[in-house]
Amino acid sequence: MELKKYLQKDKLLLLSLRGISVVAKFLFTTLFFRFSEADFGEYSLVAVTILLLVYGLGMDFYSFANRELMMPNSDKQKIIFNQFLFYGFLYLLLFPVVYVIFHTLNFNPKYQLIFYLVLITEHLNYEFYRLLFVFKKPIAANINLFLRNGLWVLFATVLLFINQNISIEQVLKYWFMGDLGALLFSASIIFFKKHKIAKSELTIDTQWIKKGFLISIPYILGTISYKTIQFADRYMIDAFMDKKAVGIYSFFANMANVMNIVLFTLVISVLYPYLVEGVMENNRQKFDKYFKKFKKEIYLYSIAMIFILSLLLPIVLITIHKQEYLKDFYVFFLLALGNFFLNLSFLYHYIIYAYKKDWWIFYATIFGAIINILLNYLLIPSYGIGGASVATFVSFMLILLVKWRYAKKI
Repeated sequence: MELKKYLQKDKLLLLSLRGISVVAKFLFTTLFFRFSEADFGEYSLVAVTILLLVYGLGMDFYSFANRELMMPNSDKQKIIFNQFLFYGFLYLLLFPVVYVIFHTLNFNPKYQLIFYLVLITEHLNYEFYRLLFVFKKPIAANINLFLRNGLWVLFATVLLFINQNISIEQVLKYWFMGDLGALLFSASIIFFKKHKIAKSELTIDTQWIKKGFLISIPYILGTISYKTIQFADRYMIDAFMDKKAVGIYSFFANMANVMNIVLFTLVISVLYPYLVEGVMENNRQKFDKYFKKFKKEIYLYSIAMIFILSLLLPIVLITIHKQEYLKDFYVFFLLALGNFFLNLSFLYHYIIYAYKKDWWIFYATIFGAIINILLNYLLIPSYGIGGASVATFVSFMLILLVKWRYAKKI
């Protein structure tokens, strides 16, 4: 009844928030790509590096902490306090890492500080975003996402349209301001409302942190493997080709990623807590209900999004006078199909997760990552961005098959 009530009353607002963010990012990407494929390619590498570091920074500790929060009668205040205490320690270790990355990838040192600030605030927002879903507050979670991934992008898009030029340093400053706004909003809900931390809960539990760190190892290794599949192709295209090719490929990848945003918003983020709870409560009826609903909606929304985006993409390319890239339309189609396999794999991912078979998730993902690296290495020199799209398609399909087999064992 709670889920049904949410879907009836709040779905329009949820769609509006995500819709504005998607449109804003789409317009920004399209304009940036139109004015300079090479500059857009360099920006894509910077943005991808931030996102990779964000995922690595938290050590996937949230996978352990959030599961603890969903346990019956869990001490939520103490868990949240120790979780963020652990993150604070990791932030101190990040300074030298950022320094090495800037020199290795030849990024401009003048935006190293703002890069670091975006990285920290983006990670904190990821954690708040996940917590809001655990507490079944999808609207608040999507307001967080809108502030850090929609509002500032709209502002940057307007400036880009007017000036027909924007620097990476400017983009990072706007990104940081969006993150800061989202952080203040989310913290006010997590810490100062229903889940406010009492002074009695401000106790450091090193044993709990150590336990969480050890349990999170397969998750962070799995995340690194997954992000390797998702983003390594950009770095390898840059190595074998050039930043213009990175820009072209990133444009198609961003278009295909719209499907992931829609599926996560309308299906995965809403249904996975109920699926996991069905397992933890040993409630077969509840599990079966949300398993069937999850699977049905993944298929439905995937087919709809691939159809809509396939119609939209040629129109966009013609509108921005980049119709010469219509010959590479198959790159988008392969990436979209790969994303369908990826999203369907989450159905089995959360079953494995609920049963605490954490290393199985890593085994599935590292297998896909190894195949991805090999295929990118073999295919990009001969087939360019088409080879990279094949590597992604095959990798996500294999991950789906392996997770499905593991889930069947359970």
